[in-house]
Amino acid sequence: MTLTMDSKESTSVAPQSPKRRREPSRTTDGSDLRPAASLLAAVPAVVMLALAYWGAAGREMWNNEYATWHAVTLDLADLRRLLGFTDLVHTEYYLLLRGVTALFGDSPLALRAPSIVAMVVAAALVTLIGRRLWDTPTGVVAGLLFAVLPTVTRYAQEARSYALVTMGVALASWLLLRAWERPTRTRWALYGVVLALTGLLHFVAFMVLAAHLYLVFSSRPVSSTGEPTPDPRRFQWLGAIGSAALAVIPLLALAEKQSGSISWIKADVAAVRGFPGLLFGSWQLAALVCGLGVLAIAIARQRRSVVWMLLIWAALPPLVGYATFTWLHLFLPRYFVFTLPAWCLLAAITATESARALTRWRVRTMWVLGMAVLLPVAAFLSLPQQQEVRSSPVAGQPSYRSALDHIRDRAQPGDGVAFNDVFGKLSDLAREAKDYEWRRQDAPRDVFLQYSGAQRGSFSALECTDSAACLGDTKRIWLIVVNYADDPFDGLSAERADLFKLRFAIGEQQRFGQVRVVQLTRTY
Repeated sequence: MTLTMDSKESTSVAPQSPKRRREPSRTTDGSDLRPAASLLAAVPAVVMLALAYWGAAGREMWNNEYATWHAVTLDLADLRRLLGFTDLVHTEYYLLLRGVTALFGDSPLALRAPSIVAMVVAAALVTLIGRRLWDTPTGVVAGLLFAVLPTVTRYAQEARSYALVTMGVALASWLLLRAWERPTRTRWALYGVVLALTGLLHFVAFMVLAAHLYLVFSSRPVSSTGEPTPDPRRFQWLGAIGSAALAVIPLLALAEKQSGSISWIKADVAAVRGFPGLLFGSWQLAALVCGLGVLAIAIARQRRSVVWMLLIWAALPPLVGYATFTWLHLFLPRYFVFTLPAWCLLAAITATESARALTRWRVRTMWVLGMAVLLPVAAFLSLPQQQEVRSSPVAGQPSYRSALDHIRDRAQPGDGVAFNDVFGKLSDLAREAKDYEWRRQDAPRDVFLQYSGAQRGSFSALECTDSAACLGDTKRIWLIVVNYADDPFDGLSAERADLFKLRFAIGEQQRFGQVRVVQLTRTY
């Protein structure tokens, strides 16, 4: 029996007889399945590891990462209470990070290590998917292109779940190709388990099932007489995704009640225009990779179904995110990092097929030309953003660490610290930064704190209502200000601002980007 993607095309992974245990070295369409060829996946993985590790320990933590640390350091009862109000979709990730911090501590590198490992694995998987869908040269070029994208480095160096979601989507796609080529219970079970775990990390990843659906139902098995025959693999696939959905749907139903926590996400004209640049790292890279990706439709005439499957994986999730914005509030570039492997595969197909058309070299040398042209251009375009993603703080974020280091070096026993943080609203972000950066040292007293976020099982602390009583006889206060105004008290309640003006004199002021540290000394 021969499996075809349509009447003229053959699939990239031909089915095997159940009695045959070894995989073919090469399928009829040229896909290279020799075991030795898979070792080339180590090349993009090593490049990804070098880029992800470079600067990961030194870059300052930012908003979302402070929230991650706050959540994973809560005791289980407080974490359960927190997840009852917000971030339920991150439950699996927080539990994973709890294990990591228990073993390796809570340094920035330790918190980011799972993301680094995930993107390294994802780069290798992009190569393995490419060699099954197309050929080994295309897989290697795609894996290297994926590795040099600055957005990939950004989320490899971030203590959030987006890198793991990207790895999970790539792994599920690779396992589907394996199961489709030689279906066994083990392969289908692995596919279903990985799909469920990825959906639990972030249910948006389930949108890749549209591409998987196309791959499964665009194939048309025929008998030796040319008549269409039923394909049991379709039912096996439906069973696998059904099992995965049963694991994810309850979480999705509960998390839908917390959608208000992401209601700040916009889908206006500015958000749409900025989306490609934020997804790829720059508009230039977006134009290069997406332009080559779309050209694959015209270049790859013999296996166009593969191209359409990759285009569905690459383009459909953001379009669905935009179309359902008013309901789900998902139109945010970092939610769709998992589409980058598909874009890189499409661009690599165009590069290697163009090289094949323009030269008479043997197929196995095509990746040399692809790397010699596409990868240097992509690397050059990514250089400014590769530097930017390693900067402290992350673009647009306040530099709390620098401000807190300044206070730590100058604080005296009996000093206090207070916050006027308009950026972090209610000063929650500044407090999380303070809790993390001063987690292992004696620190000035948080003068207006009544109950911490950890005590409340929340991201938000509760401040006392009687500011004068909480202030007590504190002689000197370090006020951390992010308020976009010359007046350091602008943004405080009238009662608290008047208290400071009446009882304290403004002393030294030091600015750290958006953050000001104002020293207040009691006058009476």
